[in-house]
Amino acid sequence: QVSLSQECTRAIMKLMYCPHCRGMASVRPCNNYCLNVVKGCLANQADLSTEWKYLMDSLMGVADRIGGPYNVDTVIGTIHMRIAEAISNLQENKDSITSKVFQGCGNPKISTKGSSSEDKKRRGKVTLEAKSSAQALEMLVLDAKGNLTALKTYWITLPSSLCSKKVMASSVSDDKCWNGMTKGSYLPEVMGDGLANQINNPEVEVDITKPDMTIRQQIMQLKIMTNRLGNANIGNDVDFQDTSDDMSGSGSGDSCPDDVCGKRLSKSPSTRQPETHAIPKQSGHGVSGASSRSLPSASLLLLLLLSVAAIAPQHLWR
Repeated sequence: QVSLSQECTRAIMKLMYCPHCRGMASVRPCNNYCLNVVKGCLANQADLSTEWKYLMDSLMGVADRIGGPYNVDTVIGTIHMRIAEAISNLQENKDSITSKVFQGCGNPKISTKGSSSEDKKRRGKVTLEAKSSAQALEMLVLDAKGNLTALKTYWITLPSSLCSKKVMASSVSDDKCWNGMTKGSYLPEVMGDGLANQINNPEVEVDITKPDMTIRQQIMQLKIMTNRLGNANIGNDVDFQDTSDDMSGSGSGDSCPDDVCGKRLSKSPSTRQPETHAIPKQSGHGVSGASSRSLPSASLLLLLLLSVAAIAPQHLWR
């Protein structure tokens, strides 16, 4: 789909069809001859390689994050498991944990019922589903990383790929191939990659002073994408232009309705009173007498944090 110059068109015609006119239809083009022709025709595209590699490296970094300890699927998908383990740990160490909570929150009435067998079965089923989901994501990440690795050298290996698959060039050591003039070996050296290396290309006349502006724009786009991925990978905000940010008039900048913003600004965090919530009665484990006694919401948070803190060293040790 690349638009070919007149010099490139002539070189490709000579490479692929002149042997037929000379009565050598079965003679394949010399491999180095083919490489010089294709490298001359795709000189501008080869200049994409450097920034392309940087982009692939950035995508590899994102893949490492997805498959590593920051795996969103693992973190979010296993929250229910962590909560279930925290509750189980609370039940196993209820004496030491509840005594600390009750010192600051009072002594509510605790139900002595344990978790039902149905709850245990349900937790086991959820654990299996979470493991299956994590394994599926791990396979996807490994497959993506393999493809990214193969694509890193795409633009550099493109001439070799075209010569072997499209032109059907001969092997490198073949001395009975079409060299552009007759059947024999090809003597000129193979040019380097990129526009600047085509100044002495013996097969295609390339003006190295006139780079393809479309390719230069694509190189700039690759740089921008790599920069954005790099910032996102280290946790920085990514600078995307959003037309919704260009709002007329002055205001808070969060585009919220006046009635909502007014309510939001009217309540200062320093003047709000701490909320209290009654602990609902739950099956298996819970607190009875909720209607007659309410605890601050901070106590519930403390209860969960202590439970999670108690099992955290166990996970780290594993």
